[in-house]
Amino acid sequence: MMKNKLIIIFVFEFLLFFTNSFANDNSPHALVKVDSVIDIELSPIAWVSGNIISKYDSKISSEVEGRIVDILDVGDFVRKGDVIAKIENTRYKLNYSEIESEIKPIESQLKFYTSEVDRLKKLADNNNAAKNKLEEFESNKDEAIAKIKLIKSRLSSANDLLLRTTIRSPFDGIITERYKSLGERVSDNDVIIRLVDANNPEIQSFVQRSSLDYINVGDAIEIKVNSSIIEGFVTKLIPVADNVSKLYEIRIGFQKNEWPIGASVKIACPINKKQNVLAVPRDALVIRDSRVVVYRVSALNRAEVIPVVTGISNQTHIQIIGDITLDDKIVVRGNERLRPNQQLKIIHELND
Repeated sequence: MMKNKLIIIFVFEFLLFFTNSFANDNSPHALVKVDSVIDIELSPIAWVSGNIISKYDSKISSEVEGRIVDILDVGDFVRKGDVIAKIENTRYKLNYSEIESEIKPIESQLKFYTSEVDRLKKLADNNNAAKNKLEEFESNKDEAIAKIKLIKSRLSSANDLLLRTTIRSPFDGIITERYKSLGERVSDNDVIIRLVDANNPEIQSFVQRSSLDYINVGDAIEIKVNSSIIEGFVTKLIPVADNVSKLYEIRIGFQKNEWPIGASVKIACPINKKQNVLAVPRDALVIRDSRVVVYRVSALNRAEVIPVVTGISNQTHIQIIGDITLDDKIVVRGNERLRPNQQLKIIHELND
């Protein structure tokens, strides 16, 4: 196959040379921008499917039982700490007040026992009756302290339940689903809403076992949505296969936040080790008569047509195979309307 390609390239170059020898030397100079052929390390890739997901996508549940008296709607945006929903709290308030009322009588007893202990300590040195009373009141004092601690513990639990009747957002996000409505009764752990942080997206994808050897956390990786290609980076690699698909999950971070959660993407998954290849910018490629060519700047500053075969690529460069050597100057702008052997005027910037 490679031998046939080389024969085709040779014949094509011969015909172009023969044609170019008769080109009109008086043709106008073409304004072009050029770049060099480089030696770059690239990986063979396969495009695999992925989805944009949120790092924080939570189903928020009730933590106490009761009737919903307030709840936000789908599409509402909330900040961390904002109220999402409220559950009727009368019962929890009464429970808190009832427990709180138990403390005051015991605190009064504790105050009395403490006073008596202090008084009897002054008499105990020379009075056996005072010693006996002191022991009794110290015991009563310790018992009162223990009761107060127990009641305060119950009070903290009651207060915690009361606070949980107000459900707050754990992060900035938008409500995407609502599972309960105003007036409905909920039990402990009933899902109320789904909250999604749309400002922290990442890509979830699944790859074959054979690709794991060529992917590492931190690696740059290309992402494609429709015709747009950007660069992302691997943030997580989970080396445990899915039980059904036997694929391995990877997560990819990226900066293009305008892509919505749930959008489908393609990622350039490495399928073999990196290779050093000769490459040119993607804009250097031109389609001529169903063939791919590049325009090389000749020693006489003319456009020399070079047929090439393309190979592996990244976001900016693509491998080319043909009569090309390292550091050759290749036209990357202004090549759409070039004619073979046309005189060139090289400039640094070229307007469309």
